[in-house]
Amino acid sequence: MNSGPAFMKKIIFVLVYSIAALSIFTYGKTTENKQLSYLLSGQYTDKMTEATKKLEELDTAVKKTLLFKEEEGSARAREDIWRLSSEIKNSVGSLPLDRGFSNSWMNYLGRLGNFAKESERTGNTEEYHKIMTEASKNLRNMADEWEVATSGLIDGSMTIKGWKNQLESVDSAHDWAGMTETVKKNTESDFPLTASEADSQKKKDLEKLTDKNISSDEAIERFKILFPEVSTGSIVVETSKPGSPYPFYHIRFAKDQSIGYIDITEKGGHVLSFLAERPFTESSLDFSVIQKRAEDFLSNSGFGDTVYEEARENNTAWHFVYVRVEPEYNAKVFSDVIHLKIAKDTGNILGMNAMEYIQKEETKKQPIKRINWKEFFHSNVEVINEELAYVENDRLEQRLSHYLTVKMENEGITETYKVVVDTETGEIIETEKQQ
Repeated sequence: MNSGPAFMKKIIFVLVYSIAALSIFTYGKTTENKQLSYLLSGQYTDKMTEATKKLEELDTAVKKTLLFKEEEGSARAREDIWRLSSEIKNSVGSLPLDRGFSNSWMNYLGRLGNFAKESERTGNTEEYHKIMTEASKNLRNMADEWEVATSGLIDGSMTIKGWKNQLESVDSAHDWAGMTETVKKNTESDFPLTASEADSQKKKDLEKLTDKNISSDEAIERFKILFPEVSTGSIVVETSKPGSPYPFYHIRFAKDQSIGYIDITEKGGHVLSFLAERPFTESSLDFSVIQKRAEDFLSNSGFGDTVYEEARENNTAWHFVYVRVEPEYNAKVFSDVIHLKIAKDTGNILGMNAMEYIQKEETKKQPIKRINWKEFFHSNVEVINEELAYVENDRLEQRLSHYLTVKMENEGITETYKVVVDTETGEIIETEKQQ
């Protein structure tokens, strides 16, 4: 297993170089001295310190889990691995690194954390020790690759502009594609996908879309049909960058005081996301009017198989969540949702995210066993609402479930919970306290 100080030095290199790269994107037209000065500002120093601390904690957690033969001895450390890998992954995603490697590295960190958490359920300590020992070696090799790729910046032989060119594959002496492929192979060898995980990944990468490709002109027409109020102004169309899991059109627009963008898939012309920014007035429409606008938009746009689930507000807009309904059981599919942001003053659509809806889960028929809730719950618990819904369990399986809202009386205090119970097995998939 890799020694702590050497490993952490290499990881710190990654953060230093990543932050240096960030200054390029923020101050592309300033002098190099100003870029380096900004790099050393308190904001990014604090960010580096926080990330470094988490990496030290992750390294320690991995080592702790390899000390014990029994699962109980490392349970807390495995939980730390899952938490820290997720937090570090989010930090990596926010930095402007090489896109392909960044995606691969985040995937590896995610697999590392998920494996640590899932191993608590399986209880196979020998398999865990074998896989995590190999993963530790691969983490060290990844850090070595980073040192080779970025050492020129730290020793002064590479300028800020040179780093920018390297990231953009201009005069790059480093094989970023090969580096990305190495990480992918490590991910596949250390943490091979289960059948459910592979299916889930295909959905995320939109591999299951069978629609024909559309042209950029067709994407613009789709934009004009959905959002006529902002699509008649200035429009610029770009295609997604190489390395994106699926190709899409990125359309930027400006109309009067509104600016924004819409992303539409090349395959089938599906809307991934939409966002518009503009000034707001102090007027406010009734909630019922705004909700009617939302539902009319979804119906007219081909999303008529969704139903209202919840809404929340800020001072300028309402945020709605709509869930797809599977017709066999009239069951909500909580993995297939659409998010809408609607202006309070005009009722116009300000934002939309339909990524999860596009991924569309494949649901299966499932027995529905009758459950006596009075026997299932304690006497102080009352079921106040019951629906059917497809919910993903911890094995990434879509299960038809009883989706219950219950209230519990305890010493004069009433609390409300959402409880999800598998209709076939009676397994409790989720319990969540409501605010």
